[in-house]
Amino acid sequence: MDALRAVDVVARFAEAWDGRGRHALTPPWEHRALVAMAGMRVELAGYSWRQLSPADRSALIHAAGRLIPLARTCAWCFGEGQGA
Repeated sequence: MDALRAVDVVARFAEAWDGRGRHALTPPWEHRALVAMAGMRVELAGYSWRQLSPADRSALIHAAGRLIPLARTCAWCFGEGQGA
């Protein structure tokens, strides 16, 4: 089976949002960044995954899909990689 298909992306994202798992999102900064990228109300950054509506959850996952490549580029440029 393809490795990507073996990972439940939504479940891993939900764990990270709630501060669990190996790669937890750091509230409030990473929550606020994702909420802003998704065009959502700022107060939603303080909600647990279960408190968010299905539409909010979907918007956050799509925002993360856009934000992750940007974060990788920034990390490379600002010294975590061998960037400029």
